[in-house]
Amino acid sequence: MESLVILAVIAGLPILLGLLLRVSAVFLFASIAAGSLLVTYMGDDASLALGMMVRGQDTNLIAQLILLLLPVGLTFLLLRKTMPRSKLLLHVPAVVMSGLALAALALPLLDAAAQEKIYANEYGNMLRESQDIIVGAAAVVVLLLMWVTYRHKEDKKHKKSEEGFTR
Repeated sequence: MESLVILAVIAGLPILLGLLLRVSAVFLFASIAAGSLLVTYMGDDASLALGMMVRGQDTNLIAQLILLLLPVGLTFLLLRKTMPRSKLLLHVPAVVMSGLALAALALPLLDAAAQEKIYANEYGNMLRESQDIIVGAAAVVVLLLMWVTYRHKEDKKHKKSEEGFTR
């Protein structure tokens, strides 16, 4: 039961915050991707730097989770209410997929004991086995959302002036 609660918090909190704070799923997914890149390319250096300042065995875990979650937290803080209420329903699937992608990226960073507890659960095991599908599907859903909602709209003023030149 404890593992199910941990999994629900890891996946559910970003989804809930994204919808309540009305943060665009495009920005949310971009911050998750940026955090994942930070973990990949700066995780060891951040762990070493944190290890110099703080004594403990979990400095690698803490440093990597900070690198993954800091861009997401800053996105919630700085970009809240950037999505109009009229587009909230359109963003729900992408926010849900982004939250699941964050969980799929965060769970492998946890220590082995926590991973075992979570993966022993049916849903945790399902998440582990389909991590690549979840992240890929989230990317596709967010890209589709971006292409649909952030298209360049032609300015009518420019269109009329262009018609004047063709005559």
